[in-house]
Amino acid sequence: MFAFEKETEVKDWMRRNYLTIQHTSIVRDAIHLVMQVELNELPVIQEDKIIGVFNLKTYVQALQSAEQIDQTDSVTKWMSKTFAYVMENEKMMHIETVPSYVVDTDYTLIGVVDQAVRHDYHKAAVQEIKRLQELDHWYSLTFDLAYEGLVIVDNDGIIRVMNDAYCRYVGLNKEQAVGKRAADVIENTRLPVVLKTGVPERSQAHVLGGHNLVVHRLPIWRDKKVVGAVGMLLYEGVAEIYQAVQRMQKLEVTDKEGLHIHWESEEERNAVVRFDDILGDSLIITRTKNIAIRASDTKATVLITGESGVGKEQFAKAIHDMGVMKAGNFVSINCAAIPDNLIESELFGYEEGAFTGAKRGGHKGKFEMAHNGTLFLDEIGEMSLNIQAKILRVLQEREVERIGGTEAIPIDTRIIAATNRNLKEMVQAGEFREDLYYRLNVIPIEIPPLRERLTDIPLIVSHKLRELAKKYGKEKTIEEQIIRKFYNHSWPGNVRELVNMLERLYVLTDEDHIRINDLTIHLFQEHEQTIESPVHTQPVENLEELLEMEDKRSIIRALQETGGNKTRAAQLLNISRATLYNKLNRYKMS
Repeated sequence: MFAFEKETEVKDWMRRNYLTIQHTSIVRDAIHLVMQVELNELPVIQEDKIIGVFNLKTYVQALQSAEQIDQTDSVTKWMSKTFAYVMENEKMMHIETVPSYVVDTDYTLIGVVDQAVRHDYHKAAVQEIKRLQELDHWYSLTFDLAYEGLVIVDNDGIIRVMNDAYCRYVGLNKEQAVGKRAADVIENTRLPVVLKTGVPERSQAHVLGGHNLVVHRLPIWRDKKVVGAVGMLLYEGVAEIYQAVQRMQKLEVTDKEGLHIHWESEEERNAVVRFDDILGDSLIITRTKNIAIRASDTKATVLITGESGVGKEQFAKAIHDMGVMKAGNFVSINCAAIPDNLIESELFGYEEGAFTGAKRGGHKGKFEMAHNGTLFLDEIGEMSLNIQAKILRVLQEREVERIGGTEAIPIDTRIIAATNRNLKEMVQAGEFREDLYYRLNVIPIEIPPLRERLTDIPLIVSHKLRELAKKYGKEKTIEEQIIRKFYNHSWPGNVRELVNMLERLYVLTDEDHIRINDLTIHLFQEHEQTIESPVHTQPVENLEELLEMEDKRSIIRALQETGGNKTRAAQLLNISRATLYNKLNRYKMS
């Protein structure tokens, strides 16, 4: 039996094995069949289409009325043409009459919903209600016992839910707080601002009841509108923040007295890229980050692919900074930016006197500079076949020879390559070496374009606004309608385009609140005129549809990568196999 869902369709529950009576049958055979299976009626079909039902009750009533019935009569003479039928995509919860015959658009009989089927459905419904009641009980317990203060407001700023922890800070009980405006209950609240902008405010300082707190303020989006907001109290005072940081920071042994915390300077923090710095919590970017995290634990070569502006170098830097090669240098070279006659010396270095203008004492190449570290070869698809051959040799031999030199220099360098081109197609066209492609493609990481993870936009906007406030010394907020506009843009320039757009708005807007009018026709349409989005042929009006679209895309990609193996696909998606099957049924994906 299928897992119960309120909106489950008839096709998920109907009985597919059932008896029928052919329209050419006679009454005697029909009576015998009906009595044999102990049913009141059976469908009469002609060319697989239901044309009526032979009902035992109707037959008995005919006998009682002294009608002349010849048992050799055709069953069609005594069948009833009045019967209940439904389409396979109708909802089970709407079935009132049994038996109901399930037909397709041509009225071909494909199933039956009888008393037993409806009983199973209702039994599952009762079990689901009990499960939801128990789940609601646990939600209530968890919500009230949570250490963090939690409050939920609707789109009018009215408090709908507040847990005990939050009540303690505002000095009211739930009955006194729920139903009132958040601005009248919570001092210094910015939840009305979040409702207005639709942009999350994470890890913000807030004073409440004399307590210094760190809070999250998160908008609740539905049908592409902000319908509410959540406030979360995370830490109280500096002591709790320090305790959290102390658990995260590495400990350094200094002397016999014990341990010393190494506090990173702002310069150190900015120099290091963590995977948390790659903004986004959508399923597709989370899965991409998980692959990169696993790659960082090895020295294996990584090939990062993706459109321009998706953040390939940020991924490469995070793999190095958080990986096994982090003690060494991260050396980057853009293969498209250096002419062919210079790139060889840049990569492999040269000895003194190797050519006219060579530096005295020679020069280390990028491979040597990245010894015990990482060499990032950006835009490797732009490299000539001649240089490709020499890089292949370095990867095979794990040693490099300078121009004009005679000695091979051993290197232990981790290679990360990146490109926005299709290297497979380049191999087929003879533009890229096949052997080098396979050497590079040990751990492939494809970074999704922004149009495939539009739900990450509010998080990126929130982070960038904080950066811009720090850069320009002035805080600004953004109107919710702009975020809606962003959802309907296909972002050919990806995250880079979004970031540049935000900074442009920030600089060109005089007021502290960026409004939809500030997003001038010229400012936005210059990007839209050349866009042919492969994802949205129509504007996204429903955020739930957007999430469903993204979910479908992730499922398709997982199935493609596993050759259709649903067990392995479920593992890739980090869901159970049953959940995957439910989604396949819900999305009508074969």
